[in-house]
Amino acid sequence: MKIKAVCQATGLTDRTVRYYIEEELLLPDYTENYLGRKTFDFCEADIQRLQDIAVLRKYGFTVAEIREMSCDPGKIPGTVVSLQERKRDTVQREEQLLQALCQLPRSHIDTVSHLAACLSAPVTELPVPTVDSRWVALNLAKRTVKATIIFVLLWAPILLSLLMVANGIHVNYYPVFSAKWILLTVAFLSPSWVYFLLAKFRPKKFHGSVLKKILLLLCILSIPFSFVSSICVISRSETRDIRDYRRFDADCLANRSQTFQDFFPTWPNYISYIKQANGEYASVYLDTEYLYRDLPAIDYTYDIYAEWPLEQDEFDKEVTRVTALFEEISGDDDLLTVVQRGRYTCLFLTGSSYEPIFEEVHESYTYYIFAYDPDSLRVRYLCCVSLENGEDQPYYLSLDWS
Repeated sequence: MKIKAVCQATGLTDRTVRYYIEEELLLPDYTENYLGRKTFDFCEADIQRLQDIAVLRKYGFTVAEIREMSCDPGKIPGTVVSLQERKRDTVQREEQLLQALCQLPRSHIDTVSHLAACLSAPVTELPVPTVDSRWVALNLAKRTVKATIIFVLLWAPILLSLLMVANGIHVNYYPVFSAKWILLTVAFLSPSWVYFLLAKFRPKKFHGSVLKKILLLLCILSIPFSFVSSICVISRSETRDIRDYRRFDADCLANRSQTFQDFFPTWPNYISYIKQANGEYASVYLDTEYLYRDLPAIDYTYDIYAEWPLEQDEFDKEVTRVTALFEEISGDDDLLTVVQRGRYTCLFLTGSSYEPIFEEVHESYTYYIFAYDPDSLRVRYLCCVSLENGEDQPYYLSLDWS
């Protein structure tokens, strides 16, 4: 039964019924929407309970006394005696007031101030009556605090995660979602959602239980972790599609490096109009390889790698061009190192002197690498940069150089 029908059956107002629920004189079943608005469902026992409360309230029992007698029936006799004493005091006061009213002159009272002056003496020591409606302000404050807590625990991390995902998709051309951080975000949010679902669908069993206190503690403890994990949902930007060559993220440092722009070529990844065996002409894709990877963490790491097969003339021109470029950039700083690795001759242009080149790195690094194989006429271009103090190793270490 809904609250409107309950009001008709008991003669109580909607506001009074909600007040009794707020004061925990009864706990009907309810559902709660995402804004914290509750919809109550009353049973016959709840209606009888409201009728009992209405009778006791008419006699003057306070809400606190009714709640106390409900929890401990042994206190009923003492509470009744207390009410009797209050009634006697009330009767005496009412008799005094009635006597003062009867003694008023029937004429010569022409203003409200004059009337108040005539009646002030008997009520000087009496308190101004209080109204139960003061609970409205407290109830509003409680609901505001509760709605704020629900938002922080349930919705804020989710909204932050969606904002970070949207920002990552906007900033990065090739966003990669981290399954680990997605699972961690779900795990950190799970106590809040369990708390919300139990409070919504099992309010009577959940109210006052140990499980409620445990879940509330877990919710509070998980707040900072859920925010951090939601930020890390997009772990990096990465692509291996050669068609994405030189389309980097807007904030990639390579876009702001003149050395990178001069070094990396713009070779096509296909040759147009090659005659096929059937006599038709078509575009033929070259045997190319490519990787772009950017990890924008507190410190950054990015690797860019491209490899092409060339014709002999283009191959010779490119080896000459890059060798001259590296020698010009190196100058007198001795930053150019030439290493033979398997079939490849590797030209390393480094930010400083790193030795040995092909072993694990234990500090931050910056490498521009040009490698070429005179037999297969293949050329490789690599840019590997990291401020991760060697935790992330240069990509070229994982390549096949044989």
